[in-house]
Amino acid sequence: MSEIIGETESLCPECLKVIPAVKIAENDNVYLEKTCPEHGKYKVLIWRGVDDYLSLKKYACVPSKPDVCAVDKEEIVCPLDCGLCKEHTQHTCLVILEVTNGCNLKCPICFASASSGYKYHPDMETIRKMYQTALDSVGENVCIQISGGEPTIRDDLPEIVRMGKEMGISYIEVNTNGVRFAEDLDFLQQCKDAGVDSLYFSFDGLTSDVFMKTCGKDLLETKLKAIENCKKVEMGVTLVTVVSPDININQIGQLIDFAKQNVPTIKGIHFQPLSYFGRYPIIPQDDNRTVLPDLLVEIEKQTKGQLRVDNFIPTSCTNVHCDVKSMSVILEDGSLFPLTHRAMGPPKDTCCVASKTRQEISDLWRFVDESMESGKEAEPGSWDEFIQRAKSNYLTISSMPFQDVWNVETERLRGCCIHTVTPDGKLIPFCLFNINSVHGKTLYRHEILEKYSQ
Repeated sequence: MSEIIGETESLCPECLKVIPAVKIAENDNVYLEKTCPEHGKYKVLIWRGVDDYLSLKKYACVPSKPDVCAVDKEEIVCPLDCGLCKEHTQHTCLVILEVTNGCNLKCPICFASASSGYKYHPDMETIRKMYQTALDSVGENVCIQISGGEPTIRDDLPEIVRMGKEMGISYIEVNTNGVRFAEDLDFLQQCKDAGVDSLYFSFDGLTSDVFMKTCGKDLLETKLKAIENCKKVEMGVTLVTVVSPDININQIGQLIDFAKQNVPTIKGIHFQPLSYFGRYPIIPQDDNRTVLPDLLVEIEKQTKGQLRVDNFIPTSCTNVHCDVKSMSVILEDGSLFPLTHRAMGPPKDTCCVASKTRQEISDLWRFVDESMESGKEAEPGSWDEFIQRAKSNYLTISSMPFQDVWNVETERLRGCCIHTVTPDGKLIPFCLFNINSVHGKTLYRHEILEKYSQ
């Protein structure tokens, strides 16, 4: 028996037209169901556990319109008129700034289809304008993720970072595959000296076969070398792990153990259930997907209960079904002491949550060393000892499955807080920027960046 529990709009995977969609509760699963008049009906799994899905609504933030809207049309068709517009319901917490679409790899699952068709490699003045768009649109405490493609193929990356810092960007992380940082310690140091606060570092597993599937070549030793180099220069790292039942879901527990062993260089793991946009060449079935509840069950099982499903809560910054996070202190015996639990209830104040999230990103993802500790000896087993340990021996674990053309919902796009800044002065939700049809056509990525290509 099925029941409609929500209505929204979505996109047709074939033609990218905006079409009505409903959310269906069926056999304790939640599905998105939509029909294109021309291309037929689609039904995709979006959640397991109907009660859990509905209960998360209590974490929803207070809607808050962006201070600056680049689109001022009277009649808005979401998501075709994005930039942001007056119908958006959340401020920006993280700005993605792409400095190239080139790459030193050709990963089979690349969401950006890097190095395909055209060469996007903006000059410093264009990058300056994108920084300025972020500053003008976001206001205080601006957090930027420099991305691509692979940003480290640009020899002028340190200059790009330095310019951003001089303009007033509070926090800059680099989204990287780590290959150049593994091979060139001096370049990593240059980036650190220029102002890079942390790396958002793709790290999909602990065996060679995983990297063969995600990167097209065995990069395990290269990845490990990059982490060792980050230790040498004291660069904080967030591991970003693409998760798929077809690739590596059985390694989640091992990856968490690996992260624990490399704190404080590693600040956290961001598990990224595989989204079906970009280069990945299949039309997904439900069995190919890892929805958020699947991931959390695996974390609980593979950590043997050190982290439980209830230790993960929505950030309350974006839509409540978009992400989860946990934070734990690593105790002396190597076990995790979770500081987050759903029993604590939703945040009492979700006003200005995007601003608070930007501050949290800036505080938690930088490299933190022992200098933060007070000089005095704490009593063994005391609260002071725990607090001192928590300053550097912590691990954040988070997840945000990006929407693709199959499961995208306009209500989630309107509440998105992670935005790609474009050379023409717009901010576009990350999922929407990258979504493509089964034929590879995008609404924004290729259409915008190709105009600014060389």
